[in-house]
Amino acid sequence: MEPIIEVRDLTRVFISRRAKITAVDSVTFDINKGEIFGMIGPNGAGKSTIFAILSTLIKPTSGRVKVAGFDVEKEDESIRRIIGVVPQQYSLYSDLTARENLELMGNLYEVPRNVMEERIEYYLKLVHLESHADRFTGRFSGGMKQRLSVISAVIHDPEIIFWDEPTTGLDPQTRQAIWKLARKFNSEGKTLIFTTHYMDEADKLCDRVAIMNTGKLVALDTPENLKKGSNSASLEEVFIHLTGEEIRD
Repeated sequence: MEPIIEVRDLTRVFISRRAKITAVDSVTFDINKGEIFGMIGPNGAGKSTIFAILSTLIKPTSGRVKVAGFDVEKEDESIRRIIGVVPQQYSLYSDLTARENLELMGNLYEVPRNVMEERIEYYLKLVHLESHADRFTGRFSGGMKQRLSVISAVIHDPEIIFWDEPTTGLDPQTRQAIWKLARKFNSEGKTLIFTTHYMDEADKLCDRVAIMNTGKLVALDTPENLKKGSNSASLEEVFIHLTGEEIRD
């Protein structure tokens, strides 16, 4: 398959007055175009740092990373135009309506007005928020904010979507709605990369899963192959076997 993201010998070191911490240690992998790719690992494993590097939020200390052919160190502006990022904390303005939040994001990405209006109507209906389009988002429930945050990240029609803990704290029904939305975006040819603490989410949703531990990539394969390779009944058992860590919500 054709890789859309290439990571080679990636290392990220954080230095403070008291310590030098290697958050990511010589990691190499590819993410294929059009797949749903999950990253799991204990707290401090390095997955969030990789997520931040791939989405151009921070620079690598060493190694080479390309996103859709663009170098993250030299061509970060080009990368930002083709990616959408859904952060764990809602990136919404509570004193703006749902429609105004979407218009703001569309304007930031210079989406033509006529195209933006069509997309806003389409995405609001897609996530069942059309009747709340002109309500202030500060009054939205957590699930409504998450759905709006997702469509805010894709208003410019990105090739790649980064989701950080997409369903943390959500009720089961809303989690299922987010999974359905992820599969729809993927069916349209978009590549999805997300971090999660939920093993069932990684198992049911991902084409492949990367397991990180202490800055290193300890396993990368389909959920089924990971389970078969360690004679495990669940991805949670694989996780515990490889990291020595219990699952924490």
